[in-house]
Amino acid sequence: MLYLFAILMTNLHLIYHQATSKLDLFPLNNIRAYTTPENLGEAAMNFLSMGFPVMALLSGYQMLVLIACLELAIILIGEIYTWWTPYFFGPRFAMQKNWTELHRRLFSKTIFVLPNRKGNPAPNLEHLILHGLTFASLIACVACYVSW
Repeated sequence: MLYLFAILMTNLHLIYHQATSKLDLFPLNNIRAYTTPENLGEAAMNFLSMGFPVMALLSGYQMLVLIACLELAIILIGEIYTWWTPYFFGPRFAMQKNWTELHRRLFSKTIFVLPNRKGNPAPNLEHLILHGLTFASLIACVACYVSW
């Protein structure tokens, strides 16, 4: 049962990210504001990184599933650092120096549900869902790995 749940979560994670990278779902996302290279790079890089856990689980090799768990943990740490550090501590702690401008250009017209924190760039609804799926995929993969 854990195996099927892990397969479901990792696929949902991958599909959600690819859908929000390629489909205009405004105001959930704002892919209209991305340049073509930004959009292609985002979709391609994340297809590979989010697709690996799916392939690892399907392979049945325990070592690949462990690597997938580590990869999902790294993705989640990156999401936290990229989105939550600037939200709580200000844009000077952002991974990218131009995070405030990038955030304004790409996400300012999308849906936000978190309260404003002194004007700090906040994660939008699209990314809140993505972060939840990343976390759920990580937990499901770890549970599957431990159960083997």
